[in-house]
Amino acid sequence: MKRWLQLVLMTALTVSFMNPISEGQRASAASTGDVVISEIAWMGTTGSYNDEWIELYNPTANEISLEGWRLDAEDGTPSISLSGTIPANGYYLLERTDDSTVSDVEADLTYSGALGNSNEVLSLKDDSGTSVDSVDDWYAGDNDTKAAMERVDESVSGMTASNWTTATTAYSGGYGTPTSGVENGSSSCDSTTEQLNNVSETIGSINVYFNKCALSGYASSGNEANYNVNLEDRLINRINQATTSIDFATYEINLPNVVNALINKAAEGVDVRVVADSKDAADPHYAERFETMRLYLEEMARGSDMLIGTADDITIFSDSPMFAVEDQAKRSEHGLPGSPEDYPFVTTKVGSTETSGHLFVDAEQKTDGTYYSPGNQMHNKFAIIDDRWVFTGSWNFTVTGLYGSEENMANDVLDGNQQHVVETQSPELASVYETEFNEMWGSTTMTPSPQEANLGPRKTDNTPHEVTIGGKKVEVYFSSGDDAIGKMSDLVKNEADDSAYFTIFAWSDQTLIDELKYKWEGSYNDLEGTLTGFDVKGVFDSSFWNQWWSASIEMTGRTALQTSENNPNIRWANPAPVYVDAETRKLHSKTMLIDADSSSDPTVVVGSTNWSTNGNDINDENMLIIHDSLIANQFLQEFYARYSQAGGTIQMQ
Repeated sequence: MKRWLQLVLMTALTVSFMNPISEGQRASAASTGDVVISEIAWMGTTGSYNDEWIELYNPTANEISLEGWRLDAEDGTPSISLSGTIPANGYYLLERTDDSTVSDVEADLTYSGALGNSNEVLSLKDDSGTSVDSVDDWYAGDNDTKAAMERVDESVSGMTASNWTTATTAYSGGYGTPTSGVENGSSSCDSTTEQLNNVSETIGSINVYFNKCALSGYASSGNEANYNVNLEDRLINRINQATTSIDFATYEINLPNVVNALINKAAEGVDVRVVADSKDAADPHYAERFETMRLYLEEMARGSDMLIGTADDITIFSDSPMFAVEDQAKRSEHGLPGSPEDYPFVTTKVGSTETSGHLFVDAEQKTDGTYYSPGNQMHNKFAIIDDRWVFTGSWNFTVTGLYGSEENMANDVLDGNQQHVVETQSPELASVYETEFNEMWGSTTMTPSPQEANLGPRKTDNTPHEVTIGGKKVEVYFSSGDDAIGKMSDLVKNEADDSAYFTIFAWSDQTLIDELKYKWEGSYNDLEGTLTGFDVKGVFDSSFWNQWWSASIEMTGRTALQTSENNPNIRWANPAPVYVDAETRKLHSKTMLIDADSSSDPTVVVGSTNWSTNGNDINDENMLIIHDSLIANQFLQEFYARYSQAGGTIQMQ
């Protein structure tokens, strides 16, 4: 696998540390190593042994003119005059005889003359006759399977045996990656086909799902990520397998198929408990969405027979009480009775406001029996199935979160927010999550206790923080109370040796920013530091890229228009290669990869927790820190897709 090749979709960013390439820079002379011989199908293809091809690669940030260049064999055949240009971080394909040699890739140049099957020496020279790169033998490749010889590292001589490997990725003519970059880490983003490559039902399994594309060319052997995945299907699959219990914590829900799956399980006699986040119904940002959610929640609360107080009802609990929607037309659309009058009509204090309505979801109560306001967020999105499966991640169970629109949902088009899900089969981890769920629920029974329940900042640190799943060390932290972001800061400070890559929706925590700054440039001080060699790459959601409190401001060395005591904006002296996302909707992940492409305890941080004061100290959240090279590699494949799409350069070490 070509572990070094770069994929770039460079975009012009209007930040002060990046300068656009001038027209005069776009085609320039090269020096040794600026263009390399990257792949050779010396054996031809499955179509014909005569269908030989050669790939060149430009690892620089500038387009390079190949006018006057030559690629010559020592024995005189082939002898090729090059022309045209090779793009920055791009490829140049030479096909023998005609452009049908590689049937599905357009040649940059066709040539004549056969390569020998052994002891061939090739020399690449620029227009002045200076040698730029050489290969002096076929160190890899397979004539029987028609697998091309691929270079490993462009910075290492092409005349080094260990710097070549035999291709393992299939293409139309055998095995290789003729400019498609599949094994070079190039985009699988051209396809929206669901890829379920690594799914296990065994005890100790950890399945990771991405709803957007991933670059499977960066997969370690047999470890291709699951991508373009319909997360709703995976959740319903897990719900449908439940035989005894489902504990379901949801920030928001409006997917009818998920609602129906839960209702059906309750009707079968499975114990279903739901903790849902309440919203301020008067807030215009939430009003319509919260109304829709309450209609779906009432469907669950009534069960399949639409009657309250029967065996198929799902009990729902919240951080603040919910009152039934009164609109008859909307109730009819959801198959609900025309009036919610069979629920008690109450007048009670919610926060500091007296509120009236038909109460159908009870909530955590203050000591005086009144309710907390819905200002804090029960931001979890997890399910515990049969006390053995845990399904969690960044994905809200919503149309927007997965499909983007009702029309897309009807056509199974995944154009929603970028998300990830991790599901694990671990009774030990399920027990930890159940302890957290019961603390929010207020009891261990099917009946919640409003007086005993604790949500948000009233929770305590009462769960184990480390479990072993299939031989993998997994840390688990909940907010608030467990200082999850503090544990991330410690992880960066004490355990990160080589790199930290991240995709983040919202990041304001200063300590975590500062620890990463110190790794990057050896200083905690504003505009001070020298690059250490530690690698930082990241993508921020566009919603917060220019917010004064965002880590993106400091990492790019910009000066915020506002300041805050808790966000002193310690700018980095050496701006990091971090980018604003290029997603069609929101970049919703909260993911950090530590030493993902090394042997130094590759680790990935995942979950619902944004790296902020709210995420750490106020909201209900969950975070997993998974120490495992295979899981980290799957997240790396997805990260590279997001990073290259945003304009970042990939160069694996």
